[in-house]
Amino acid sequence: MRYVVVIASITFFLIWDGLYNQGRYLDATVREMSRIVSYVTGAA
Repeated sequence: MRYVVVIASITFFLIWDGLYNQGRYLDATVREMSRIVSYVTGAA
């Protein structure tokens, strides 16, 4: 049941972000995650 709540809240966030913010928060999150991954792997 807890997985259903997590998936539903993530889906709600993505829909809300896409409709009202043109995906701004998702874009910033993806950029930050790729920056962290490249920092951790030393790909600089």
